Amino acid sequence: MVMRLSLFALSLSLLVGCGGPEQPDPVTNVDEYTLDSCETQIGADVPAFFAKYFRCVTISMDGDSVVIESKGLPPHKSFYYASASANHTGYVSQGQGYYQNPNQIAEQNIRMVVPSAPQPRGLSINDALVDGQVGSSFDEYGMGAVGVALDSVALFNPLAAPGDDIEAEKFSFDPYGGHPEMRGAYHYHTTTAGPLEVLAAAGLTSSTVPGEASVEVYGVMCDGTVVLGCTELDGSAPDPATLDAQNGHVHDMVDEEGTVHFEGRYHVHICPGTLTAHGFTPEIMYYSDCSI
Repeated sequence: MVMRLSLFALSLSLLVGCGGPEQPDPVTNVDEYTLDSCETQIGADVPAFFAKYFRCVTISMDGDSVVIESKGLPPHKSFYYASASANHTGYVSQGQGYYQNPNQIAEQNIRMVVPSAPQPRGLSINDALVDGQVGSSFDEYGMGAVGVALDSVALFNPLAAPGDDIEAEKFSFDPYGGHPEMRGAYHYHTTTAGPLEVLAAAGLTSSTVPGEASVEVYGVMCDGTVVLGCTELDGSAPDPATLDAQNGHVHDMVDEEGTVHFEGRYHVHICPGTLTAHGFTPEIMYYSDCSI
């Protein structure tokens, strides 16, 4: 995986607080940035999965790998957009303990390369690996942006910086379950209506409430792991008996039309109602090709 967005800088900004790198200029777009107004460019030779489900991105092929490029901007309202942006909305608390962090959304330059035929690491992903602790395993995703959601927003891993608690971060989420880190990189850690709105725009679901959509796809991680919600790709419910410690399993991924998008592909299910590792994006890489 290659990223122009510096993962080291992202990790550093999470660790050092106010002494971190200077925040770039926030987004101050005059026209609202939406699924309709954003630019989507997907090559004709790109696998059907990416062409069917992704918006607001540029996707091309580099040999046998899929290259996803994104500005990382959420195509929806957020109180983390600058007040001069048409995407800005006023802060409203979502409940006791919620707050707005001081960071604002800034445009990013993300380039992520996803292998078309990822190679398994041969892991048994159990509770000992999925422990919610930074640096406890060499098999963890790195800190920072390690995936891309259907709506082009970065997917971060489920771990907070050392000394912090990922479950406490939910109190700084906007209504879409996202927030920006200090360099302005807006991201999701967990279930969100953002990617489900992409599915609704494509006529695949009428509900965009996590846990209630007809089909729930959130995005893809850098190693090729696909992130689903409470359904399989065809809208059916996953078999709980087959899931590992981060709600992942391997089987052919078939959509509602019977199209096989991936054969024997590892994917995870993040589903609302829990704030354990099961409810967030995956912690442990199943596949080997995710160099940062």
